[in-house]
Amino acid sequence: MRKKTALIAAIGALIIFGAIASALFSSGGDTKSVQRIAAPTSLYGEADISSAFDAIEATFASDFTGCTLKELRYNGEIEKTFLDDELDRKQTGAEDRIIVLSTFTTSWRSTNEGFSPNETYEDWQWVLTRPTQNAAWSVEGWGYC
Repeated sequence: MRKKTALIAAIGALIIFGAIASALFSSGGDTKSVQRIAAPTSLYGEADISSAFDAIEATFASDFTGCTLKELRYNGEIEKTFLDDELDRKQTGAEDRIIVLSTFTTSWRSTNEGFSPNETYEDWQWVLTRPTQNAAWSVEGWGYC
């Protein structure tokens, strides 16, 4: 009887330890409560923008450990400002290109990604491209320019 009780206690302790370790060391970023702000333009409609947001969220979830994505924003003014900057730097291409801004927060686990812990990053830029209008968006880069 004592062996059975000890075995149950050991299994219970392992389950609790596993749950705590999983919570502390989960990989990727949190995208559960991101607010999406989009204004369709003559360049991109709601579906285009939504699929770009989906691509960003997937990248954020896999590559931004310890970070929480708060907001994604797209509108024509953002697009015009940042695309003009890219063209000034001779970054051109035949494919569709969209620029999205985001806000996210970091935690102590974000330092491995090169971020300061417990900070809020605003107007973080995402550059996405796709070869044709019906193709999926691909995240080409991110950061402050």
